[in-house]
Amino acid sequence: ILNAIGFGLVLGLALLQFVGKGHVYNSARWANLCCSLFIQFCFSVLAPLLYLALLEVSVCVAEPFTFNDAKIPALRFLRALEEDLKSAAMIGDDPPHWDKPCYT
Repeated sequence: ILNAIGFGLVLGLALLQFVGKGHVYNSARWANLCCSLFIQFCFSVLAPLLYLALLEVSVCVAEPFTFNDAKIPALRFLRALEEDLKSAAMIGDDPPHWDKPCYT
């Protein structure tokens, strides 16, 4: 609400300067009002959007495993690890192109 009030005041001053007198007497004051209007627009519109985006990111960082997109496929990793261990044991028992080493 405060952002809307501040933006409305600055917009009202700019419109009063431009429309109320019919023409702009002082171009430096008009440039100052336009800059103030742009800055107030950034504060009123862009800052809350950025705040909400950062809030959403912080929620995702604080609770990483509550969303389906962030779940770690642990069972698939364990199955692949078991397969790799079986393959390594089979290769270790009977190497394909050389004799099995014997350490005595």
